Amino acid sequence: MSSYAELGIHRYMLRDAQRNEAYRRALKHVVKPGDTVLDVGAGTGILSVFAAAAGARRVYAVERTAIADVAREVIECNGYSECIEVMQSDLEDVTLPERVDVIVSEWMGGFGVDENILAPLVMARDRWLRPGGTMVPGRVTAMMVPAHMPDYDDAMAHWRNPALGIDLSVIAELTAHENIHTQTPPSALVAEPQRMWSHDPHTCSLEEADQAFTTKLVFEATAPVTMSGILTWFVAEMGDGTTLSNAVGGPDTHWGRSMFPLDRAIDLVAGSKVTVELVCAPSMPGTCEFSWTVQVDDRTPEVHETRRARRDAVRKHARARS
Repeated sequence: MSSYAELGIHRYMLRDAQRNEAYRRALKHVVKPGDTVLDVGAGTGILSVFAAAAGARRVYAVERTAIADVAREVIECNGYSECIEVMQSDLEDVTLPERVDVIVSEWMGGFGVDENILAPLVMARDRWLRPGGTMVPGRVTAMMVPAHMPDYDDAMAHWRNPALGIDLSVIAELTAHENIHTQTPPSALVAEPQRMWSHDPHTCSLEEADQAFTTKLVFEATAPVTMSGILTWFVAEMGDGTTLSNAVGGPDTHWGRSMFPLDRAIDLVAGSKVTVELVCAPSMPGTCEFSWTVQVDDRTPEVHETRRARRDAVRKHARARS
């Protein structure tokens, strides 16, 4: 079952003032009186309510999980049941009675594409958006930077130190192959951030959206420091001249920042070259799998993998080397 079927994750999103205000403001700017709107992945219906409040004649709130029942109650409580139709369905299976003027969706994971929703969103655009229609958000750009995170390093050291006579090092090994969400201050950055990729849902092709997203970037350390892992985030253009982002240094959001960890912290000197390769591969609906390789100067690269079979092979190889 998807976690989005449960109310717990929606509580975090509903309390995310940065996210909610960005969408409210964007829809107020984009939606014109009498417009029709498609809300893709409507969740509890808050974006549909924003669209209706902005003057939409009709809003189609498509949500594939049982949280659609909560959306109906939220919409009724706010007096928009006549305007908003909640449709519990997979987006690929839904049939609308008309094309729409606006498509809105909160489709971003921690660095944009990592919740595997871009391809269904593009399919919805091709089927249901009127020529000249608008999508909110517009272009979404993913960013990356190596980072120093002492709290993570302390946690890994804890797992590797026997506690009460029990060897818990396997916890550290497994953690090093997870995509972790964290709140991180600007002081954590050890190089200049760089762009991984960028997608505009108005123009992105289905072929481009339905693929593994890959990047290879080379960073230069700005000072002597230890590197704990790689941070990623997104910047979304909201269509009203503003952006919504979970970038380091910005206001905290429910996304946090997505971290791809190392086995152990690596010492850098000013000018050290850090080469990072990241693959984000679509998996099941709403999920992706990740692999990342990190190399400092001419040292042996570290390889990490979230897929269980490949991850276990990587761990076995790493143990054999040590």
